[in-house]
Amino acid sequence: MATIQFSETQKAALVSLLIEMINADHVVDPSECAIFDTICVECGIDDDAFSLGRSLNSIVAIDIMKNMSDVQKIATAQLLIRVIDADANDDDKEIRLFNYICKATGVDILIEAMSGDN
Repeated sequence: MATIQFSETQKAALVSLLIEMINADHVVDPSECAIFDTICVECGIDDDAFSLGRSLNSIVAIDIMKNMSDVQKIATAQLLIRVIDADANDDDKEIRLFNYICKATGVDILIEAMSGDN
């Protein structure tokens, strides 16, 4: 994936959403934590963005994501999928959360538009 630039506020929202996804099934798998750490490095998430993200309400994080560019929204969705896939257990709670985030932020419409001439 090409490097997508995020503002510090967007990085904090990303941290919040990723943590929410890790906790969605109430089982924190070490492989999810490893992917989370990798994503933090890839996205240049520093201690300040991490701390802000940990304290950020997930509803606020979704609102921040709504205001991202289409490219940033798709990139965020792809990062969430990496966390879902990390433990090789696509839990229903994770899928429901992912679908909720996609619908709330318009990612579902972007994906539909990208998938063809429907």
